[in-house]
Amino acid sequence: MKKIIAVLASVAMLSSVFSGCSGGNQQTSTSSGAASGGTSAPVSINYYGGWTGGDLDKMSALVKKFNEGQSEVQVTFTSLQWSQMFTKFLADYQAGSTPDVVAMHSFELGQFVDMGVLSSDAIKSLNLSSSDYIKTAWDGTILNDVQYGVPLDVNMHALYYNKDLFKAAGIASAPTNKEELIAAAQKLTIDANGKNATESGFDAANIKQYGFGFLQNHHAFYQAFALMNQQGYNPFTDDMTTLSLDSEKTSAAFQFLEDLVYKYKVTPAGEKSPIDDFKAGSVAMVIDGNWQLSGVDSAAKFDWDTAAYPQIFSEKAVWGASELLAIPNNKDADKVKAAQTFIKWLSDNSAEWALSGQIPANVKAQQAATKIKGIEAYNSELDYVKFLPAHKKSVKVFSSAAPSPILTAAQNAMLNDKDPAEITKQLESDINKVLAG
Repeated sequence: MKKIIAVLASVAMLSSVFSGCSGGNQQTSTSSGAASGGTSAPVSINYYGGWTGGDLDKMSALVKKFNEGQSEVQVTFTSLQWSQMFTKFLADYQAGSTPDVVAMHSFELGQFVDMGVLSSDAIKSLNLSSSDYIKTAWDGTILNDVQYGVPLDVNMHALYYNKDLFKAAGIASAPTNKEELIAAAQKLTIDANGKNATESGFDAANIKQYGFGFLQNHHAFYQAFALMNQQGYNPFTDDMTTLSLDSEKTSAAFQFLEDLVYKYKVTPAGEKSPIDDFKAGSVAMVIDGNWQLSGVDSAAKFDWDTAAYPQIFSEKAVWGASELLAIPNNKDADKVKAAQTFIKWLSDNSAEWALSGQIPANVKAQQAATKIKGIEAYNSELDYVKFLPAHKKSVKVFSSAAPSPILTAAQNAMLNDKDPAEITKQLESDINKVLAG
């Protein structure tokens, strides 16, 4: 219980690593009456999630559909921004009124396993088969050879590109590697006089259209993480006690990102919302997640598509994350059984969850999912997506809230154009302080 109290104090100060991946800070709580016809009262359970954008509407609709489709279980769904939801979860758990189902990302699993608040037995008794789920998502529910959750979905970065601007610039297809990406971005970066970044007289101080954009907050670190993995290098593990970064490979990752802004001048420094710039037509390509697909499709007034994350180094790799559903410890066997019923139903019916841009972790649901524009590029990355570790301190190490190690590194690279070797040295030091704390 002391661990819960300590984590409550720290979680309350943290924003989710996924801040920026969905909408604003709102709370919702929904429930629907169970279908009539049953003679006994349904078992009522509480379900906590951290969705606050368009995906919240989709999840609320799924809960409503479940409630109205049977009379045995009644689910009340509460959604807060992730960090606030976790604070509420732990406070409720400590008070003895724990939710019966809680959603989280795979990297967040470690802290809750360390606190002993999740029931692995409730998951084990579901008798799930790994073959029914995407492997990376399935693996993300397991820590120290014990499974603590049911995979729900997978999210990744990919490349959005404006096909109309590509056609006007004479570019036939989306870039797949470093050379193609830089060449396309330069040709698509145009100054107020109509010159692109490859032409003599190009005015880098007066750009009206940029070729390439990406989030320069913690998501810049996610890109650096992908680029480290593209060099066959991943220093982050579930059990790390200290961290020693390979300066050459880590620096190369940050250097590439810095060069896009400060050397090639194809990306605006300090860009806050590249996806909005993309929708407005002022940036021709952006890196962002599949959670943006439905918003782009409804807002863009031009022809667009997505492509796999470019291979900048020797291997294919892309940052990604998976969401899972866990069952907190609960002595009420009826509620545990009801939670299992709901989780299994949600997994089997997650094809509808795909309408929010998510990739269902359930293989059958993925295959049956209604295809939304642009999802194919993300599906193509499933074999080489890389997750952050489920370390017990991952929420602090990879926090999006200042002064987290990864946000400091991203700001030093994207806003300060700092020497990548110095960024690497500070990142290593900052992470080791968290690990030792």
